[in-house]
Amino acid sequence: MPMMFSRSSIGILGVAVAFSMTASQAQDLGAVTTPGAHIQRTMKLLADSTPEKRNRVRVLFYGQSITCQSWWRAVAKELKERFPAADLDIKNRAIGGFTAPNLIATTEYDLFPFYPDLLIFHVYGSAKMDKWEEIIRLARTRTATEILLWTHHDAGRKRDYPQSERIREIAVKYDCGLVDVEAQWQKVLAEKGLEPKAFLSDSVHLNKEGCALLASMITPFLVRTSKLMTDQSRGLAEDISMDDASVKVRGDGSVELAFTGNRIDAIALPGVGTDGLAAVTIDGKSSAEIDGTFALTRPSNAPYTWFPAVKVIKNNAPLVAEKWTLEFLEFTPDASEFTYRATGSVTGEDGEGSKDKPFVSKSGRVVIDGGANWHRVPWSLTYKKKKMPETFSVNWRVYPMFVDELRFPAVKNAASERAVTLVQGLPNGPHTLRLIPHKGTKLDLRGFRVYHPALP
Repeated sequence: MPMMFSRSSIGILGVAVAFSMTASQAQDLGAVTTPGAHIQRTMKLLADSTPEKRNRVRVLFYGQSITCQSWWRAVAKELKERFPAADLDIKNRAIGGFTAPNLIATTEYDLFPFYPDLLIFHVYGSAKMDKWEEIIRLARTRTATEILLWTHHDAGRKRDYPQSERIREIAVKYDCGLVDVEAQWQKVLAEKGLEPKAFLSDSVHLNKEGCALLASMITPFLVRTSKLMTDQSRGLAEDISMDDASVKVRGDGSVELAFTGNRIDAIALPGVGTDGLAAVTIDGKSSAEIDGTFALTRPSNAPYTWFPAVKVIKNNAPLVAEKWTLEFLEFTPDASEFTYRATGSVTGEDGEGSKDKPFVSKSGRVVIDGGANWHRVPWSLTYKKKKMPETFSVNWRVYPMFVDELRFPAVKNAASERAVTLVQGLPNGPHTLRLIPHKGTKLDLRGFRVYHPALP
């Protein structure tokens, strides 16, 4: 039965000032709101980085317009200053105006392929918050990321309070860290005798003071506290050295490893060059033959806006690395009707479709369900009060999340870890890796890193 953090009163400012919950619920909430909770694998990687051993750490900020605002840069800057020896790769792929029912589609382009060590996430949702929860469930099943959530800041909007309650429930259910921004925000408002608008630039977006306040609430959660390391965080990724019993070196010099997970990286010993070292197979074949090992870039924007023109692109046939164009052929000024042609740089011209009808390209590499939910073109025109441009097309790229040949990249700093993702996007289960060295080549590997999503 889901937890309910019910409100017991509403203050004179129109903000909630108290919760009523059972002792058990308070304990559950405390376990996720303790600074550093459920993010200790990431924080250990950062804290253990030294000038002699620089750990790679990926952080993704994701959500909608609140996540786009300037506060996230302050948080990123603070992390880089606090952990200067870490090789931090911090991205923000939030999309303003994309609530959870829209954002769940773009996770396919923005979240899962990036495969962050830490996801810092906030978005507004529908009344049921079902898509909100589904995003978190998918992140737990398709990546080994740790997750930090936060409740809505208090903008005085009654509809936000039940959503914050659901965010608390989701954080507990999926073992996510949680910054209870709503509760902290209300405390600041009460202490200073302010109304919500004091920190807002409009009905919901933050002004300069609001951005500073949000950053001051998120940053203190990002701490290393070893006693908070959980079995789940510890088990998200596993380093396997070359002398581990599970690594088999065959007479021909090939290396085999049976592993369970959906991603595996190879890690080089110091001094390894950049030449190709070995052929790579998974379960006896190229990773290209395994469904899920190709990804799509986010489709290009709708006219005049930052929204992706196309939200959902599927396939029912194996993909190949190539660039795609969806060229609009005939269309009304408001795009209430349009036709298009799909063309791949490898596949070639692949068929024509129209606005609301289902479309399966001749190759099966582009599948569109039809209806009103797969595109944002008419909406963008209405939003911007403009007409369609004379010509318009949507572009995206299909790229592999694997290598068929092991080749380590050059690094600027000799202390940086040299790791290559051999494959990601596998079904989360048992697999066998085989590295077949090129003639006369020695595989100077430190070992492997296997990633295990927390949920099957």
